[in-house]
Amino acid sequence: MLDLLTIALEAHNDERNHHRRYEVSVGRDLLGDWVVSVRHGRVGRPLRERRFGTARVDEARYVVRDRLHRRLSAPRRIGCRYRMTGFFSAAGFDSGAWAPAGTLAELLA
Repeated sequence: MLDLLTIALEAHNDERNHHRRYEVSVGRDLLGDWVVSVRHGRVGRPLRERRFGTARVDEARYVVRDRLHRRLSAPRRIGCRYRMTGFFSAAGFDSGAWAPAGTLAELLA
């Protein structure tokens, strides 16, 4: 799978011993279908991975936006927020269509 977009996030709360990592990657497989890979788990441990595949770009975009939007509710759920620790976008790939600037700005702050 060719990674066209990768967004890495981390959440840390020492009081609750929460140290989490979350990654969302977008790419295309050999048949040209869209593949969204979601990896998550505790920092320093192997990450669990789940893949979503679809031929429709709008379905793949929905998965990415939904997963990123869910991370914004982390303070209410786990007591700490996710912050962006990594961002990669392939040259010529429109990352704004996949991850709205407002969402990314909240994850950067």
